[in-house]
Amino acid sequence: MASELAEFFNNLFKNAPKGDPNEPHDFAAERAENEKRPKPEIPTGVTLKELDLNGNYGELITKEGNNGPLVMYIHGGGFTTGAAQERRELTFDIVANHGSNVIANNYRLSPENKWPCHLGDCVEAYKAILELGYDAKDIVFMGESAGATLVLSLGLYLRDHNMPMPGAIVAYSTCCNQDDGFPSHKENAKTDYMLGDAVNHPDQLEAVFGKDATKELLHSDYVSPYYADFAGMPPIFLAASDIEALYDDSVYLYKKLKSAGHPAELDIQKGLCHAYPIFPDIPESQETIKKAFEFIHKYVK
Repeated sequence: MASELAEFFNNLFKNAPKGDPNEPHDFAAERAENEKRPKPEIPTGVTLKELDLNGNYGELITKEGNNGPLVMYIHGGGFTTGAAQERRELTFDIVANHGSNVIANNYRLSPENKWPCHLGDCVEAYKAILELGYDAKDIVFMGESAGATLVLSLGLYLRDHNMPMPGAIVAYSTCCNQDDGFPSHKENAKTDYMLGDAVNHPDQLEAVFGKDATKELLHSDYVSPYYADFAGMPPIFLAASDIEALYDDSVYLYKKLKSAGHPAELDIQKGLCHAYPIFPDIPESQETIKKAFEFIHKYVK
């Protein structure tokens, strides 16, 4: 049974106002509303510094004494919303309580900017992090939802282009099949109060990939990492909720990784909202985050 706080968030999203399905979605208005939300206070002993990551906004969040691997955090939001500033609850928690510093980056958003600009901006942000002097093997990619897609895509891109690879990848509620989808995309739409039926919805796909997105594009490795060959990739930690629309993405990808002998771990929580680790006060979120860092420390010394 989900914790009381987990149920609070479920009800919060369940009762949130829904847009008119017959009207075009106003992504700019959604972003503006998100920006109005109050930001958490910086925890005692934690510092925040704004960075320019090759033209992309970034935040370096540190705490004296942290000696764990650097976390490069990539936010989610369906490739259309979200920002590093909006993930501070989680990034502050990582730095304050889990021994790692964080660099969180922004990237251009759709529908104004189409794929692959999102991935390209993350590549440039990663290059900037390396230019700051960080060793690739001491970096962990972490992200949720679309950000969890991007951490997988970024790792695949780096491997394919012979660039330095991170020590591990952590993907919370990833979407790894934009092509033909998985059963939970539809079967869990009624219990996923945040995403509903938005996963692989034609309007969402058009917003991100354009009107003329081909099946070949949607099936490609960086768009739908499930179909990629993961040979040469770092260890991968996956987490999802059993009632979210993207549940199958983590389960199917984990099974594929394990069948190939790839180092991987899957954490499934019961009855939680999509991308629940971004709400670190939820007890189940802390359980997942703790497991993620145990996995990280197993492979990144």
